[in-house]
Amino acid sequence: MILAIIVVFLQGLLVNYISSEHDIIYKGSVLPGLFYILLNSIYPEQLQLSPQLLANTFIILLLNRLCYLYESQRPLFLVFDASVLLGLGLLLDYDLILYLPFILISVLYMTAFNIRYLLVPLFGILLPAYFLGIAFFLFDHLNDFIKSLENSLTKNYFNPIGITFVEGIIWLILIPVFVFSTIELQLNFLRNKVKTRRIQLIILVMLLFGVVLVFAENQGFVFGLSFLSVTLSMIMANYFIRPKRKVLKDVLFFAMVICICYYQYFNH
Repeated sequence: MILAIIVVFLQGLLVNYISSEHDIIYKGSVLPGLFYILLNSIYPEQLQLSPQLLANTFIILLLNRLCYLYESQRPLFLVFDASVLLGLGLLLDYDLILYLPFILISVLYMTAFNIRYLLVPLFGILLPAYFLGIAFFLFDHLNDFIKSLENSLTKNYFNPIGITFVEGIIWLILIPVFVFSTIELQLNFLRNKVKTRRIQLIILVMLLFGVVLVFAENQGFVFGLSFLSVTLSMIMANYFIRPKRKVLKDVLFFAMVICICYYQYFNH
């Protein structure tokens, strides 16, 4: 558990760095990292050192590379970096293959179209598996590697979320906050720089892929929340950082913290 907490904390720092480096919200703040940590602490299972939690590090780094695409002199290298990061994440959680279309969408939206940008991601995600396969071959375990790949292809997607009423109470807070923040993003959208507007849109697209991964997770929706929290934390931070309706925001924030404390210490 301690190692998982350290990983979540470091990931929160990364999320905060991305938000500040690329001006995703309208002023610098530690709130994106804070909400990332809170979103990954809702349920006790999230603070386990799971493959999903570790794989999420590569998704955060992938997002950071894609944010540099706009006006980049060498976008092909950024696309390759992002696809290799996705390939590394795939070694921990094969469900991340669902992010491949997200890379392609981001490339098409952030830079000019080039057929190479569609081919490079396919090569990049295969590269880590290729080298891992070589390592298994050298140690005479290639059949085990191939069998694990075959097993990864036989799974169920869009699994029903088994959640009790008590476990779902916090989402009665999170969903309205998401809606309020999305409305504010829309109202202030044209006031942002072009790069910020484009990054905000790919973050919303990435959020949709995170929702799909929550339903795709066979071990339970809790483990898929790691991927959803990357973008949701930035969107929620955008709502809480603005000075309007401070009393309402304080109430919502403390209600969320109370729910998290209850799930962690009393709901067993």
